[in-house]
Amino acid sequence: MKIRGFKHGGIDSMHRVSFEAKSIENAFLPLNALISLRNGPGLAEAEAVVKLGDQVLEGQLLARSTGANSSNMHSSIPGIVRRITQIKDAGSFDSLAIKISLDGSFSVLGKRPERYRWKALNKGDIGYLAQDKGVVRVSTGEPLYPALSKMSVKQEYTLILNVLELDPYSRVEESLFRLRTMDVLDGCAIAARISKPSRIIIAIDERYSAKTLSKIREAIDSCELDAKLQLFKHKIPQDHPRQLALALGINKDDIFIVEPSSLISLHEAIVSNKPHIEQYVFVGGGAIKHPAVLKARIGSPIGDLIEECGGFTSKPYTIVLNNPFTGRAAPDLDCAVGKTTRAILALTESEAKPAPERPCIRCSDCYEVCPAGLKPFLLHKLIQLGKIGEAKAIGLDRCISCGACAYICSSRIALVSIFDTAKKADKDRGQN
Repeated sequence: MKIRGFKHGGIDSMHRVSFEAKSIENAFLPLNALISLRNGPGLAEAEAVVKLGDQVLEGQLLARSTGANSSNMHSSIPGIVRRITQIKDAGSFDSLAIKISLDGSFSVLGKRPERYRWKALNKGDIGYLAQDKGVVRVSTGEPLYPALSKMSVKQEYTLILNVLELDPYSRVEESLFRLRTMDVLDGCAIAARISKPSRIIIAIDERYSAKTLSKIREAIDSCELDAKLQLFKHKIPQDHPRQLALALGINKDDIFIVEPSSLISLHEAIVSNKPHIEQYVFVGGGAIKHPAVLKARIGSPIGDLIEECGGFTSKPYTIVLNNPFTGRAAPDLDCAVGKTTRAILALTESEAKPAPERPCIRCSDCYEVCPAGLKPFLLHKLIQLGKIGEAKAIGLDRCISCGACAYICSSRIALVSIFDTAKKADKDRGQN
């Protein structure tokens, strides 16, 4: 099978921290769940429908979607509404949040799930359930059904099931695809019913064994999904939408990428009538005693998940949420799991490799790894001089914030942060 990849830039070889995909355990229930009503920066906030002191059931609606950019939010535990307050999310955006204290009986946990024959449902029925249950695209936080519906108006488009996890740590999507293959593929078939893609591609790492590939093909055949298995180079950031489109030779606007965790949530909403109240989270890094993938309730403090994995082996230098290249540092251990939380990485000092920032030496390493073919050292110089217009003229807006340049920079310059700040400032100026 041909192995796809993009031609320029990227980081070719990264070590992989050893990890065995065992069964995914349920995390302990939190005594308090802090549920943010906004799923990501640039997305709208859901409108709270409960008030202070209300008793709520597990899976009960807490906040209603206000449009295509927000999703219904449900209580992940039964309990009492203790607080409704503004918080600063780990993604560095403000959001209203509802704090629930555990109290009362469970209506989802331990109950035999309902099973609906989704193939008898039409697109409208599936859409109602997906929106009612608050299913989102885990990689972005946007509601999944409206995003898929937008693609259905295209004459041709490619639905990509993205199983690629190329950084040294992350294992959620890979583990889900291995352990719940049929549910993921069933979720993919549901997504295809909504959006009617002209083709479906399952993007996986070239390092999969022939035996594993054979099992995946058998599963695809058994669920009667018209999908093609495609191997991609183990190269960061191959899993970025632009790089996947480049490798496949198609326009970025003509692909829709969805990950196994999103399809699991879609499958459970449609087949089991279950709201999106759980999130699959990988807890790892050199400072974690027993790395694991846990199924955690949304709103759980990340400290609880770390404790469940045996706690710290040593004091972590930093705790990063999601990707080590583009993720955000957790402000504290009370930071809550949200619908877009896929990894909690407690990194040691040797992993983080801290060093003081030094002047750029124009070594051009950043140019060599930039998948967009930009010259980050030159963009940095222009931004320093306040020449944002000239930086845009040579491609600032084409920066995909993949983190490759900052990773490779021997001077330890926070290039991605600098570029993102410049782009945001320019956008704000344009709006004013």
